[in-house]
Amino acid sequence: MNTDGDRKLLIYGAYGYSGRLVVKAALRRGLHPVVAGRDAAKAGALGRETGLEHRAFPLDDETLAAAGLEGVGTVLNCAGPFSQTAAPMAAACLAAGAHYLDITGEWPVIEALAERDADFARAGLLVMPSVGADVVPSDCLAAHVAQRLPDARRLELYIRLLDLPSRGTAGSFVEALGRPNMVRSSGELVERRMGADKRQVELDGEQVSMIGLPWGDIATAWRSTGIPDIAVFMHMAQPGTDQFMALAGHTRGFWQSGPVQRGLKRLLKRLPEGPDAAARAAGHADFLATASNAAGDSVTSYLRTPEGYALTAETASEIARRVVTGDLPEGCAGFSTPAKTFGPDFILQFDGVSRSDR
Repeated sequence: MNTDGDRKLLIYGAYGYSGRLVVKAALRRGLHPVVAGRDAAKAGALGRETGLEHRAFPLDDETLAAAGLEGVGTVLNCAGPFSQTAAPMAAACLAAGAHYLDITGEWPVIEALAERDADFARAGLLVMPSVGADVVPSDCLAAHVAQRLPDARRLELYIRLLDLPSRGTAGSFVEALGRPNMVRSSGELVERRMGADKRQVELDGEQVSMIGLPWGDIATAWRSTGIPDIAVFMHMAQPGTDQFMALAGHTRGFWQSGPVQRGLKRLLKRLPEGPDAAARAAGHADFLATASNAAGDSVTSYLRTPEGYALTAETASEIARRVVTGDLPEGCAGFSTPAKTFGPDFILQFDGVSRSDR
């Protein structure tokens, strides 16, 4: 385990769309991270642009990955798709003695990292995925309604997050095409047909259509709240997307085939890298959580936040700052979630965030 480098932060995927935003937010918080990724030219360019130390190393070679973390005490992984990067980076963190953070919203990734709980706990290290807009605001809101109704048995989360996804987010969407929705039922993960679960909810004074999606909260909120039945619903900003996803659920083999996946990902390269600064500044996100118990009692709380990518930069860099400086609860090691570690009010410290109870 590192000793001299315990306070050094490395951001992997730092030259990507979200990574760059996180680096800027980290600098505003007084951090001086190492900027890193697989591409030496891009890492070097960002290092020269920011005046920060830069490194380049792959994650498919365990020895090179562990060597790339020499002297590092905390890693913030911003390189998606996390289905490919999270496991090898987590293994490299264990080998190098570094805490692991990332900004994934992919529930299988979160579940796989939760299975490393004992390994990280034995090493005295923290493993905390989803420190961005996926899932910090919804995780904190889930913990808040759980406090309001301690005997809650069911939690439903409604999210309106992104009007324009980044290429990385769109890539994760493509990887999920045709796969079923997932919910938490009696503490277990259960498949639901994609498109089978729909809702109309009021968000910020308007009626919004929602479709059930396998968001990261089915993994995180269960561990943050202990509520056994959890479902997540998402607003799809582009008209017709929810109908397309429901149709794709009947043709999973086609959408999951190698040629189709490769073709769609090539098309994604034509998209804008992500929302520009004006769109991030003008946008906002909405979160609604309803918890209910066996007696039929229920509570509902609403959270409004800045636009998703702008929020990710703030929450991820703040959590990284706390880990780097040791501003953590006593005995914080192993797998954890943002709300479990920092509490349901953590989200309220950020500008542009408000919460109300119904």
